[in-house]
Amino acid sequence: MDPESVDPQSVDPESAETESGMTAEAPKLEALSSEDCHRLLGDGGVGRLAFPGKEWPVLRPVNFLLVEPRVVIRTGEGAILEAGRRGLPASFEIDGIDPLEHTGWSVLATGRLQEIPAQWSDPSVPLRAWGSGLKDRFVALELQDVTGLRIPSGRGNR
Repeated sequence: MDPESVDPQSVDPESAETESGMTAEAPKLEALSSEDCHRLLGDGGVGRLAFPGKEWPVLRPVNFLLVEPRVVIRTGEGAILEAGRRGLPASFEIDGIDPLEHTGWSVLATGRLQEIPAQWSDPSVPLRAWGSGLKDRFVALELQDVTGLRIPSGRGNR
């Protein structure tokens, strides 16, 4: 099927065309429980932080640690620290995918950013700086809403 000849209004989002032209049911998205979302956030790692910029939204990859009820980000002078100082609203996303199985999950947390005072230094918080430059400041996203979705295996639909 030629993608340019498809009327977007006629596409059923619940089905997907296979390479042979056959239509198969697309796997339904499943909501993750609050406990699952917090467990996945608790693993730490790298996520994406989105917040309002001067003219356009800003999206940055950041390493993080969950220190309930906040996602803590180590940073230096710049846009993220300024957003924390201003208490801007933000979204934070993490995900995991299996491209071979076409499965995955995504967790989205929303809230307001806040700068953590410079004297905050807890040696038990293992949040190392990535990249070059001085990264001796911390910003937290106060969790207001945390939701997640899972794309289950579609193996039964092949």
